[in-house]
Amino acid sequence: MSQGKPEVLHPDLPVHARERLALMRKHKLFTSDLSVNEFLLVKEAGFEPLGLVMGSSIYQIAPTFPALAPNQPGCEMTDMTRALYHARELAMNRMEEEADELGGDGIVGVRLLVNLTTDPWRQMWGRYRQWQDWARSVGWSVRSTVLGMNWASQWQPLAWAQWAGWCQSMGWAPQPPPWTLPSPEDPAMYALGPNVVEFIAVGTAVRHIGGESFKNKAGKPFQSELTGQDFWTLIRSGYRPVGFVMGNCVFYIPPALMAAPAQQTVELTSYTHGLYDARELAIERLQDEAEALGATGIVGVTVAERQHSFRAMPWNVGNAALTSGEMIELFVIGTAVVPMKVDGEPPKARMVLTVNERAVRGGEGE
Repeated sequence: MSQGKPEVLHPDLPVHARERLALMRKHKLFTSDLSVNEFLLVKEAGFEPLGLVMGSSIYQIAPTFPALAPNQPGCEMTDMTRALYHARELAMNRMEEEADELGGDGIVGVRLLVNLTTDPWRQMWGRYRQWQDWARSVGWSVRSTVLGMNWASQWQPLAWAQWAGWCQSMGWAPQPPPWTLPSPEDPAMYALGPNVVEFIAVGTAVRHIGGESFKNKAGKPFQSELTGQDFWTLIRSGYRPVGFVMGNCVFYIPPALMAAPAQQTVELTSYTHGLYDARELAIERLQDEAEALGATGIVGVTVAERQHSFRAMPWNVGNAALTSGEMIELFVIGTAVVPMKVDGEPPKARMVLTVNERAVRGGEGE
Protein backbone atom coordinates (compact mmCIF):
# COMPACT_ATOMS: atom_id res chain seq x y z
CA MET A 1 0.00 0.00 0.00
CA SER A 2 1.29 3.47 -0.76
CA GLN A 3 2.28 5.70 2.14
CA GLY A 4 -0.42 8.00 3.41
CA LYS A 5 -3.18 5.90 1.87
CA PRO A 6 -5.76 4.80 4.45
CA GLU A 7 -6.10 1.07 4.89
CA VAL A 8 -9.41 -0.03 3.42
CA LEU A 9 -10.25 -3.71 3.64
CA HIS A 10 -12.83 -5.16 1.29
CA PRO A 11 -15.85 -6.28 3.35
CA ASP A 12 -16.26 -9.38 1.15
CA LEU A 13 -13.02 -10.89 2.45
CA PRO A 14 -13.28 -13.32 5.40
CA VAL A 15 -11.62 -12.51 8.72
CA HIS A 16 -8.71 -14.93 8.29
CA ALA A 17 -7.95 -13.55 4.82
CA ARG A 18 -7.75 -10.05 6.28
CA GLU A 19 -5.43 -11.23 9.04
CA ARG A 20 -3.14 -13.03 6.59
CA LEU A 21 -2.94 -10.01 4.28
CA ALA A 22 -2.26 -7.66 7.20
CA LEU A 23 0.63 -9.84 8.41
CA MET A 24 2.10 -10.05 4.92
CA ARG A 25 2.04 -6.25 4.59
CA LYS A 26 3.53 -5.82 8.06
CA HIS A 27 6.36 -8.32 7.74
CA LYS A 28 6.87 -7.89 3.97
CA LEU A 29 6.83 -11.66 3.60
CA PHE A 30 5.49 -13.03 0.36
CA THR A 31 4.20 -16.48 -0.54
CA SER A 32 4.02 -17.66 -4.13
CA ASP A 33 3.32 -20.70 -6.26
CA LEU A 34 5.82 -19.47 -8.86
CA SER A 35 8.68 -21.79 -9.67
CA VAL A 36 12.23 -20.54 -9.15
CA ASN A 37 12.56 -19.76 -12.87
CA GLU A 38 9.23 -17.95 -12.92
CA PHE A 39 10.12 -15.95 -9.81
CA LEU A 40 13.40 -14.76 -11.33
CA LEU A 41 11.84 -13.87 -14.67
CA VAL A 42 9.00 -11.91 -13.04
CA LYS A 43 11.66 -9.96 -11.12
CA GLU A 44 13.65 -9.39 -14.32
CA ALA A 45 10.48 -8.10 -16.00
CA GLY A 46 10.40 -5.37 -13.34
CA PHE A 47 7.89 -6.79 -10.87
CA GLU A 48 8.14 -8.10 -7.33
CA PRO A 49 5.82 -10.79 -5.93
CA LEU A 50 3.68 -9.69 -3.00
CA GLY A 51 1.89 -12.87 -2.04
CA LEU A 52 -0.33 -15.74 -3.00
CA VAL A 53 -3.92 -14.52 -3.43
CA MET A 54 -7.04 -16.56 -3.83
CA GLY A 55 -10.81 -16.43 -3.92
CA SER A 56 -13.52 -19.06 -3.82
CA SER A 57 -17.23 -19.46 -4.35
CA ILE A 58 -19.40 -22.44 -3.46
CA TYR A 59 -22.46 -22.27 -5.66
CA GLN A 60 -25.60 -24.37 -5.78
CA ILE A 61 -26.85 -24.88 -9.30
CA ALA A 62 -30.15 -26.62 -9.95
CA PRO A 63 -30.46 -27.17 -13.71
CA THR A 64 -33.91 -27.21 -15.29
CA PHE A 65 -33.87 -29.13 -18.54
CA PRO A 66 -35.99 -27.58 -21.28
CA ALA A 67 -39.00 -29.42 -22.66
CA LEU A 68 -38.24 -29.57 -26.36
CA ALA A 69 -40.34 -30.93 -29.17
CA PRO A 70 -39.11 -34.25 -30.66
CA ASN A 71 -37.56 -32.62 -33.74
CA GLN A 72 -36.34 -29.44 -32.05
CA PRO A 73 -32.55 -28.89 -31.92
CA GLY A 74 -30.63 -28.21 -28.75
CA CYS A 75 -30.55 -24.81 -27.08
CA GLU A 76 -28.53 -22.72 -24.66
CA MET A 77 -29.46 -23.02 -20.98
CA THR A 78 -29.10 -19.31 -20.26
CA ASP A 79 -29.78 -19.54 -16.52
CA MET A 80 -27.12 -22.22 -16.15
CA THR A 81 -24.66 -20.20 -18.25
CA ARG A 82 -25.13 -17.14 -16.05
CA ALA A 83 -24.89 -19.14 -12.84
CA LEU A 84 -21.58 -20.82 -13.76
CA TYR A 85 -20.17 -17.52 -15.01
CA HIS A 86 -21.24 -15.71 -11.85
CA ALA A 87 -19.68 -18.38 -9.62
CA ARG A 88 -16.30 -17.99 -11.36
CA GLU A 89 -16.61 -14.21 -11.32
CA LEU A 90 -17.19 -14.17 -7.55
CA ALA A 91 -14.07 -16.26 -6.97
CA MET A 92 -11.96 -14.07 -9.26
CA ASN A 93 -13.28 -10.85 -7.73
CA ARG A 94 -12.25 -12.03 -4.26
CA MET A 95 -8.81 -12.94 -5.54
CA GLU A 96 -8.59 -9.46 -7.09
CA GLU A 97 -9.61 -7.86 -3.79
CA GLU A 98 -6.80 -9.68 -1.98
CA ALA A 99 -4.29 -8.44 -4.56
CA ASP A 100 -5.65 -4.91 -4.18
CA GLU A 101 -5.20 -5.06 -0.41
CA LEU A 102 -1.55 -6.02 -0.89
CA GLY A 103 -1.06 -3.02 -3.16
CA GLY A 104 -0.59 -5.18 -6.22
CA ASP A 105 -0.63 -3.99 -9.82
CA GLY A 106 -1.71 -7.39 -11.03
CA ILE A 107 -1.85 -11.16 -10.61
CA VAL A 108 0.19 -13.63 -12.66
CA GLY A 109 -0.18 -17.37 -13.01
CA VAL A 110 -3.94 -17.32 -12.39
CA ARG A 111 -5.50 -20.78 -12.12
CA LEU A 112 -9.19 -21.58 -12.01
CA LEU A 113 -9.97 -24.82 -10.20
CA VAL A 114 -13.33 -26.52 -9.92
CA ASN A 115 -14.49 -29.08 -7.36
CA LEU A 116 -17.60 -30.91 -8.47
CA THR A 117 -19.79 -32.74 -6.01
CA THR A 118 -19.68 -36.51 -6.26
CA ASP A 119 -22.75 -38.32 -7.49
CA PRO A 120 -22.86 -41.52 -5.35
CA TRP A 121 -24.61 -43.47 -8.09
CA ARG A 122 -21.97 -42.57 -10.66
CA GLN A 123 -19.24 -43.44 -8.16
CA MET A 124 -20.82 -46.85 -7.57
CA TRP A 125 -21.27 -47.33 -11.32
CA GLY A 126 -17.54 -46.80 -11.83
CA ARG A 127 -16.72 -49.47 -9.26
CA TYR A 128 -19.29 -51.81 -10.79
CA ARG A 129 -17.59 -51.46 -14.19
CA GLN A 130 -14.16 -52.05 -12.60
CA TRP A 131 -15.44 -55.31 -11.09
CA GLN A 132 -16.88 -56.38 -14.46
CA ASP A 133 -13.53 -55.80 -16.18
CA TRP A 134 -11.65 -57.76 -13.50
CA ALA A 135 -14.12 -60.67 -13.47
CA ARG A 136 -13.96 -61.06 -17.26
CA SER A 137 -10.16 -60.82 -17.24
CA VAL A 138 -9.91 -63.84 -14.90
CA GLY A 139 -12.39 -66.01 -16.78
CA TRP A 140 -15.90 -65.21 -15.62
CA SER A 141 -18.41 -65.11 -18.46
CA VAL A 142 -19.88 -61.85 -19.72
CA ARG A 143 -23.38 -63.09 -18.93
CA SER A 144 -22.52 -63.65 -15.27
CA THR A 145 -21.37 -60.04 -14.82
CA VAL A 146 -24.25 -58.23 -16.56
CA LEU A 147 -26.88 -57.74 -13.88
CA GLY A 148 -29.38 -55.51 -15.68
CA MET A 149 -31.56 -52.95 -13.94
CA ASN A 150 -30.97 -54.46 -10.50
CA TRP A 151 -27.18 -54.10 -10.66
CA ALA A 152 -27.02 -51.63 -7.75
CA SER A 153 -28.40 -54.11 -5.20
CA GLN A 154 -26.81 -57.29 -6.58
CA TRP A 155 -23.28 -56.59 -7.74
CA GLN A 156 -21.42 -56.14 -4.45
CA PRO A 157 -22.32 -59.50 -2.79
CA LEU A 158 -21.49 -61.31 -6.02
CA ALA A 159 -18.24 -59.35 -6.51
CA TRP A 160 -17.04 -60.06 -2.96
CA ALA A 161 -17.87 -63.76 -3.26
CA GLN A 162 -15.91 -64.00 -6.53
CA TRP A 163 -12.95 -62.12 -5.07
CA ALA A 164 -12.86 -64.28 -1.92
CA GLY A 165 -12.86 -67.42 -4.07
CA TRP A 166 -10.14 -66.01 -6.31
CA CYS A 167 -7.89 -65.13 -3.35
CA GLN A 168 -8.33 -68.63 -1.94
CA SER A 169 -7.51 -70.26 -5.27
CA MET A 170 -4.37 -68.12 -5.58
CA GLY A 171 -3.29 -68.88 -2.02
CA TRP A 172 -3.49 -65.21 -1.03
CA ALA A 173 -4.33 -63.83 2.38
CA PRO A 174 -7.59 -61.81 2.48
CA GLN A 175 -7.04 -58.38 0.90
CA PRO A 176 -9.11 -55.55 -0.59
CA PRO A 177 -10.32 -56.08 -4.17
CA PRO A 178 -8.92 -53.77 -6.87
CA TRP A 179 -12.18 -51.88 -7.41
CA THR A 180 -12.07 -50.56 -3.82
CA LEU A 181 -8.53 -49.17 -4.09
CA PRO A 182 -7.86 -45.53 -5.02
CA SER A 183 -6.35 -44.89 -8.44
CA PRO A 184 -4.27 -41.89 -9.62
CA GLU A 185 -6.63 -41.64 -12.59
CA ASP A 186 -9.72 -41.28 -10.41
CA PRO A 187 -11.12 -37.74 -10.09
CA ALA A 188 -11.13 -36.18 -6.65
CA MET A 189 -14.26 -36.87 -4.63
CA TYR A 190 -16.13 -34.09 -2.87
CA ALA A 191 -19.17 -34.29 -0.60
CA LEU A 192 -20.40 -30.76 -1.27
CA GLY A 193 -24.10 -31.62 -1.53
CA PRO A 194 -26.48 -32.13 -4.47
CA ASN A 195 -25.79 -29.86 -7.47
CA VAL A 196 -23.08 -27.93 -5.62
CA VAL A 197 -19.89 -26.69 -7.30
CA GLU A 198 -16.88 -24.94 -5.76
CA PHE A 199 -14.80 -22.57 -7.89
CA ILE A 200 -11.35 -21.47 -6.68
CA ALA A 201 -9.13 -18.79 -8.23
CA VAL A 202 -5.43 -18.73 -7.25
CA GLY A 203 -2.51 -16.56 -8.40
CA THR A 204 0.49 -14.51 -7.28
CA ALA A 205 0.02 -10.77 -6.76
CA VAL A 206 2.84 -8.62 -8.16
CA ARG A 207 3.80 -4.93 -8.06
CA HIS A 208 5.98 -2.93 -10.43
CA ILE A 209 9.34 -2.23 -8.82
CA GLY A 210 9.65 1.22 -10.36
CA GLY A 211 6.33 2.39 -8.97
CA GLU A 212 4.59 2.63 -12.35
CA SER A 213 0.94 1.62 -12.17
CA PHE A 214 0.00 -1.36 -14.30
CA LYS A 215 -3.64 -1.49 -13.20
CA ASN A 216 -6.27 -1.72 -15.91
CA LYS A 217 -8.63 1.04 -17.06
CA ALA A 218 -11.05 0.17 -14.24
CA GLY A 219 -8.30 0.94 -11.69
CA LYS A 220 -8.08 -2.70 -10.61
CA PRO A 221 -5.13 -5.12 -10.63
CA PHE A 222 -4.79 -6.98 -13.92
CA GLN A 223 -5.20 -10.74 -13.91
CA SER A 224 -3.29 -13.07 -16.18
CA GLU A 225 -3.04 -16.83 -16.56
CA LEU A 226 0.39 -16.49 -18.20
CA THR A 227 3.31 -18.31 -16.63
CA GLY A 228 6.27 -16.33 -15.33
CA GLN A 229 8.18 -17.09 -18.53
CA ASP A 230 5.34 -15.93 -20.79
CA PHE A 231 4.77 -12.85 -18.64
CA TRP A 232 8.46 -11.86 -19.02
CA THR A 233 8.31 -12.40 -22.79
CA LEU A 234 5.13 -10.35 -23.10
CA ILE A 235 6.51 -7.38 -21.12
CA ARG A 236 9.86 -7.41 -22.93
CA SER A 237 8.07 -7.55 -26.30
CA GLY A 238 6.14 -4.34 -25.69
CA TYR A 239 2.79 -5.62 -24.41
CA ARG A 240 1.22 -5.75 -20.99
CA PRO A 241 -1.76 -7.70 -19.67
CA VAL A 242 -4.92 -5.85 -18.66
CA GLY A 243 -7.12 -8.71 -17.55
CA PHE A 244 -8.05 -12.35 -17.44
CA VAL A 245 -11.07 -12.65 -19.75
CA MET A 246 -13.51 -15.50 -20.13
CA GLY A 247 -16.71 -16.54 -21.85
CA ASN A 248 -18.96 -19.54 -21.48
CA CYS A 249 -22.09 -21.17 -22.85
CA VAL A 250 -24.02 -24.09 -21.39
CA PHE A 251 -25.76 -26.00 -24.15
CA TYR A 252 -28.41 -28.70 -23.82
CA ILE A 253 -28.41 -31.54 -26.32
CA PRO A 254 -31.64 -33.59 -26.35
CA PRO A 255 -31.28 -37.38 -26.48
CA ALA A 256 -32.75 -37.61 -29.98
CA LEU A 257 -29.73 -35.76 -31.40
CA MET A 258 -27.32 -38.22 -29.78
CA ALA A 259 -28.85 -41.37 -31.25
CA ALA A 260 -26.86 -42.30 -34.35
CA PRO A 261 -28.63 -44.28 -37.11
CA ALA A 262 -27.83 -47.98 -36.87
CA GLN A 263 -25.13 -49.27 -39.21
CA GLN A 264 -24.49 -45.89 -40.82
CA THR A 265 -21.47 -43.62 -40.81
CA VAL A 266 -22.94 -40.12 -40.98
CA GLU A 267 -22.43 -36.73 -39.40
CA LEU A 268 -24.87 -35.86 -36.64
CA THR A 269 -25.51 -32.44 -38.17
CA SER A 270 -27.80 -31.00 -35.50
CA TYR A 271 -25.40 -32.13 -32.76
CA THR A 272 -22.45 -30.59 -34.63
CA HIS A 273 -24.22 -27.27 -35.21
CA GLY A 274 -25.34 -27.06 -31.60
CA LEU A 275 -21.82 -27.34 -30.18
CA TYR A 276 -20.51 -25.07 -32.94
CA ASP A 277 -22.98 -22.35 -31.91
CA ALA A 278 -22.09 -22.83 -28.25
CA ARG A 279 -18.37 -22.31 -28.94
CA GLU A 280 -19.11 -19.20 -31.00
CA LEU A 281 -21.23 -17.71 -28.20
CA ALA A 282 -18.49 -18.39 -25.64
CA ILE A 283 -15.81 -16.79 -27.83
CA GLU A 284 -18.00 -13.75 -28.53
CA ARG A 285 -18.41 -13.20 -24.80
CA LEU A 286 -14.65 -13.56 -24.32
CA GLN A 287 -14.08 -10.85 -26.93
CA ASP A 288 -16.69 -8.57 -25.34
CA GLU A 289 -14.82 -8.72 -22.02
CA ALA A 290 -11.53 -7.86 -23.72
CA GLU A 291 -13.06 -4.91 -25.55
CA ALA A 292 -14.51 -3.60 -22.28
CA LEU A 293 -10.95 -3.48 -20.93
CA GLY A 294 -9.71 -1.60 -23.99
CA ALA A 295 -7.55 -4.53 -25.10
CA THR A 296 -6.11 -4.84 -28.58
CA GLY A 297 -5.86 -8.61 -28.46
CA ILE A 298 -6.08 -11.80 -26.40
CA VAL A 299 -3.20 -14.25 -25.96
CA GLY A 300 -3.14 -17.76 -24.56
CA VAL A 301 -6.75 -18.52 -25.51
CA THR A 302 -7.91 -22.01 -24.56
CA VAL A 303 -11.26 -23.67 -25.22
CA ALA A 304 -12.47 -26.36 -22.83
CA GLU A 305 -15.54 -28.55 -22.76
CA ARG A 306 -16.99 -29.73 -19.48
CA GLN A 307 -19.97 -31.95 -18.89
CA HIS A 308 -21.77 -30.82 -15.76
CA SER A 309 -23.31 -34.13 -14.84
CA PHE A 310 -26.61 -34.32 -13.10
CA ARG A 311 -27.87 -36.97 -10.73
CA ALA A 312 -29.15 -40.09 -12.45
CA MET A 313 -31.32 -42.93 -11.26
CA PRO A 314 -29.46 -46.17 -10.53
CA TRP A 315 -31.03 -48.00 -13.43
CA ASN A 316 -29.74 -45.63 -16.12
CA VAL A 317 -26.60 -44.11 -14.58
CA GLY A 318 -24.38 -45.54 -17.31
CA ASN A 319 -26.47 -44.16 -20.18
CA ALA A 320 -28.29 -41.24 -18.59
CA ALA A 321 -27.44 -38.88 -21.46
CA LEU A 322 -29.29 -41.11 -23.94
CA THR A 323 -32.51 -40.77 -21.95
CA SER A 324 -32.23 -37.32 -20.37
CA GLY A 325 -29.96 -35.49 -22.80
CA GLU A 326 -26.55 -33.99 -22.18
CA MET A 327 -25.55 -30.66 -20.69
CA ILE A 328 -22.19 -29.39 -21.95
CA GLU A 329 -20.42 -26.17 -21.05
CA LEU A 330 -18.03 -24.53 -23.49
CA PHE A 331 -15.59 -22.42 -21.48
CA VAL A 332 -13.04 -20.05 -23.08
CA ILE A 333 -10.31 -18.08 -21.30
CA GLY A 334 -7.36 -15.89 -22.24
CA THR A 335 -5.27 -12.87 -21.25
CA ALA A 336 -6.25 -9.51 -22.74
CA VAL A 337 -3.25 -7.33 -23.66
CA VAL A 338 -2.42 -3.80 -24.86
CA PRO A 339 0.80 -2.44 -26.42
CA MET A 340 3.20 -0.28 -24.41
CA LYS A 341 6.52 1.44 -24.93
CA VAL A 342 9.68 -0.48 -24.08
CA ASP A 343 13.35 0.41 -24.06
CA GLY A 344 15.68 -1.52 -26.29
CA GLU A 345 15.05 -4.30 -28.74
CA PRO A 346 12.44 -6.98 -27.98
CA PRO A 347 13.85 -10.47 -27.37
CA LYS A 348 14.31 -12.69 -30.39
CA ALA A 349 12.56 -16.03 -30.53
CA ARG A 350 14.72 -19.07 -29.82
CA MET A 351 13.79 -22.71 -29.84
CA VAL A 352 14.40 -24.20 -26.39
CA LEU A 353 13.64 -27.77 -25.39
CA THR A 354 13.39 -28.17 -21.63
CA VAL A 355 13.11 -31.36 -19.62
CA ASN A 356 11.60 -29.88 -16.47
CA GLU A 357 8.83 -27.62 -17.76
CA ARG A 358 5.88 -27.20 -15.42
CA ALA A 359 2.38 -28.14 -16.49
CA VAL A 360 0.74 -25.41 -18.56
CA ARG A 361 -1.67 -23.26 -16.60
CA GLY A 362 -5.07 -22.26 -17.78
CA GLY A 363 -8.51 -23.71 -17.95
CA GLU A 364 -9.90 -25.53 -14.98
CA GLY A 365 -8.39 -28.40 -13.12
CA GLU A 366 -9.81 -30.64 -10.50
